Amino acid sequence: MPIQRIKALAGVPILYDREPDSNYGHTGYPLRPYVDAKFAAAADRAFQEMFLSLAAAGVGEVTSILTGGISRSGGGVGYHERKRAFDLDGLVFSDGQTWVANSFNTRRFEYLIIEAHLRRAFGTVLTYGYDQRFEDHIHFDNGDPIGFRKHSKSRTLFLQNALRYLFDQELECDGTYGPETQQAERAVRAELNLGALSIRDNWDHFLTASIEALEERLSMPAIVKAFS
Repeated sequence: MPIQRIKALAGVPILYDREPDSNYGHTGYPLRPYVDAKFAAAADRAFQEMFLSLAAAGVGEVTSILTGGISRSGGGVGYHERKRAFDLDGLVFSDGQTWVANSFNTRRFEYLIIEAHLRRAFGTVLTYGYDQRFEDHIHFDNGDPIGFRKHSKSRTLFLQNALRYLFDQELECDGTYGPETQQAERAVRAELNLGALSIRDNWDHFLTASIEALEERLSMPAIVKAFS
């Protein structure tokens, strides 16, 4: 695949925020990594749609993308070495506020709307709750096809979070697809008039419905969101 050098996604500059450690989640220096062209095009579209959603929900206009790493040199076989992966640390907004990837427990709606947009574009999205390595960033790459699979812990975890926090289902969010998750999923699919999520179009429709619900939740007054 052709390799290209990028310095922005959706017109927003990319900053490396891990040097020094105190920069994490706040600021960084401009990065111009070499990236697989197909991966870069998919990321550009995903971030453009994500930024439109965040603006529509009243979160704000994104002015910087903070990353802990994109491509890596060397002969490794990982997707960072193949220049087809991105570690998202945070976003900076025009009013100076930030969203940081370690804030899932306090800012679930922002986290989930960002995650949902990434899942529409990429098959692999590893997040808070998947394992300890991803507590401070969202990793995404195009090594896996897009779609829902019950045996995938990361996909099931997103499904459970969406069912619980957006569609008001009572269930544990542990990344394991069991009878409780199946019952909640079926109830919400019936409400949304969707077939099996293993069909890619249905998964995309579920992600779109989740994004719409998140835009609505985020646009609510702060006092309402505090009790969600």
